[in-house]
Amino acid sequence: MHNLILNYDQIASEYNQRYPNSQHWERGQALLNLVKQLHAQDILEVGSGTGYWLNLLHQVSSNAFGLDYSLGMLRQAQKQPTPLKLANGSAVHIPYKDNTFELLYVVDAIHHFGDHKAFIAEAFRVLKPGGALAVIGHDPHEGTSKWYIYDYFDGVYDADLRRYPAGRSVLKWMESVGFQNISSQNVEHILNVHMDASVLNDPFLKQNGSSQLALLSEEVYQAGIEKIKQAIAEAKSHNNQITFSSDIYVKMFLGYKPVR
Repeated sequence: MHNLILNYDQIASEYNQRYPNSQHWERGQALLNLVKQLHAQDILEVGSGTGYWLNLLHQVSSNAFGLDYSLGMLRQAQKQPTPLKLANGSAVHIPYKDNTFELLYVVDAIHHFGDHKAFIAEAFRVLKPGGALAVIGHDPHEGTSKWYIYDYFDGVYDADLRRYPAGRSVLKWMESVGFQNISSQNVEHILNVHMDASVLNDPFLKQNGSSQLALLSEEVYQAGIEKIKQAIAEAKSHNNQITFSSDIYVKMFLGYKPVR
């Protein structure tokens, strides 16, 4: 494991492989429900990436904006079926005026923002009174998720503990900047089980399929692949099957900006 900062421009063209059509994403439904609950029209996704979630939300709002630091990801987002309102910028210096949005959300991206508390303060600033911040992703600090990637690739789990803020810290920072009615809930349970060599077709096992593996040197990545192949061969030599499980709980940390 080396640098913990990933250049998304380098992997943008392959990133959408992580969203297979066969997968039902409950976090998307949680976002749709939140938009409807808030009657939100002015929406901002920070760390919008390839625009996957913005495209989904277009069915309930035509005024959803995406902000991303990576020009490569923004170029991919421009290819979505829906014309998206996109901007290049930093999560800790959001380039919008105070009291602009009714919903600001992040999906699987806060660990890339550097200063997590500064982002939450910025989110509070650009939200309208009564608006909501939703931070969605998994929390490796909880210890409830099991992911075979952590078992076979050296340093990945420890790196995630350094990159991801603990959920309890996110809630604490929300409270400290003024959010109210703060809550945490599971919004998705990902349970994918790959048997034997079928794991080699898992999109998340490709080096550009997740930031966890994209951060690895080629040598460390290939060593992990070799460990998986050896485990498959070992099981086969004993006429056994081996399972590779992704058993991950996705959480939503939610807070509301008080109405004046």
